[in-house]
Amino acid sequence: MSEIIALTGATGAMGGEVLLSLLQSERRFKVRAIIFEKEKTIPAFVKKTLRKYRDRVEYFKGDIARYDDCVKLIDGVNYVINCASLIPPKSDHDPEGTYKSNFVGTKNIVDAIIASGRADEIGLVHIATVAMYGHRAYPHFWIRVGDPVISSDFDVYSKQKLKAEKYVLESGLKKFVSLRQTAVLHKYMFTNNLKDGLMFHTVFNGALEWVTDADSGNLCKKVVEMDVNGELDGFWNKIYNIGGGEDCRVTGFETFDQCFALTGRSAKKYFKPNWNITRNFHGGWFYDSDELENILHFRRETNQDFWKRMGKKYGYFKLAKIIPASLISTFAIKRLFKSTNSPKYWLKHGKESRVKAFFGGREQYEKIPDKWENYNLLCDGKLEDGSEVDYHMLKSVKNAEARLLDHGYNDKKPLESLTLDDLQSAAEFRGGKCLAKNYEGGLLHEKLLWKCRDGHEFTLTPFTVLKGGYWCPHCCEPKPWRYGAVADIPFYGQVYFDSHDENETEDIYPVFEHEEDFIIKKL
Repeated sequence: MSEIIALTGATGAMGGEVLLSLLQSERRFKVRAIIFEKEKTIPAFVKKTLRKYRDRVEYFKGDIARYDDCVKLIDGVNYVINCASLIPPKSDHDPEGTYKSNFVGTKNIVDAIIASGRADEIGLVHIATVAMYGHRAYPHFWIRVGDPVISSDFDVYSKQKLKAEKYVLESGLKKFVSLRQTAVLHKYMFTNNLKDGLMFHTVFNGALEWVTDADSGNLCKKVVEMDVNGELDGFWNKIYNIGGGEDCRVTGFETFDQCFALTGRSAKKYFKPNWNITRNFHGGWFYDSDELENILHFRRETNQDFWKRMGKKYGYFKLAKIIPASLISTFAIKRLFKSTNSPKYWLKHGKESRVKAFFGGREQYEKIPDKWENYNLLCDGKLEDGSEVDYHMLKSVKNAEARLLDHGYNDKKPLESLTLDDLQSAAEFRGGKCLAKNYEGGLLHEKLLWKCRDGHEFTLTPFTVLKGGYWCPHCCEPKPWRYGAVADIPFYGQVYFDSHDENETEDIYPVFEHEEDFIIKKL
């Protein structure tokens, strides 16, 4: 009999590709998908897939935020692939829905697997996100598993994804994997980005490693295929970063430039440098990006391949060559200044906490040049202060080791050989202690008692601390967002102060809870 795979998020950019890839597999998998009951329309791409493979796909309307629907979803399945997530920009406008989709839904899936009586048999593939690493700036663009997880200010999406992943890691499941997905190049990018000010959240000098929607779908298919074939020894119960690799590593500006090249022009013809934020988003280059590729061999496309695909799909972009760039900029981009997600809106309407979070304050914003000839681009070999840097050397993984974050212990040792001294060293780097009296190497998923610098005692597994990048749930999951309060802890400060001044500490956002569009109290 064919294996049965439960799938959430099938109508999304990644989930739709996972659905298609699973159904195209020679293993002839059966797929059971839950479609969010409030989904107004199912994308044509997904409808076509459901029709074509209707003999092997079952789907029902429901909500993973309801436990009973998750019980129904996982009944009798062999694998669960959890792609469901409310992502930006929708998550920015619906924090309550984000909480339900990104955290409650994951919790219900995990609880349903545990209660099924088949918890040791069901493989859970949980899709996490690069957004959990928060903003990364020069010189620490390189990210790897074990780095601190820090939600950017106001990012309810990553905050709930953090809670969800930690629930998976601490659940005691015997067969899970968390895949931290990088930025995805997907077929809905143009329509989605022309509806909201989110496009202005791309940092021009920020590092981004992309992966295509099709490759992400192929990856998930490969996980199931290879596991069924007994080819994934040592794969499960870990965290991996999903990235497209060397050919997919660029900056924010280069991303815009590659996109607008479809119109025959540079992004400079459509944007000004002071339209976009300078910090407080997310993204980076994955130092361990090739680890998954070496196991699964899932990559088939580069950035350039994707843009060629989009050029064929949206042939009308070529017509832009005969339309003045100023008109396109005015009617396609500047109109989004009115979006509540746009920096121009924050500046006009006195959203000072957002201006502070995303620029460092109005004074810092005013210093940004409004002409490209006065703006220093990293991809051109210039740091923000104008000093020169070898950009190609900077983004070469061969030179990356010197720019990696410190994890506070000898992370080159095999995890199975770590000792109590290693755990103590990691805890001290986080400002606290490991309170375990003894530790047998290899028991990475057995909970231990820890203590933070402020005296809070909590239990986490060594794996969650060392490879998850998590720490005290009271101090290091700030409510709301005040990572400046823990920035004097070396583990966090080494990345936080790359984009923050030394005086940006716990009282930096005193008006957070008074903003009308900030609803964290409801959560």
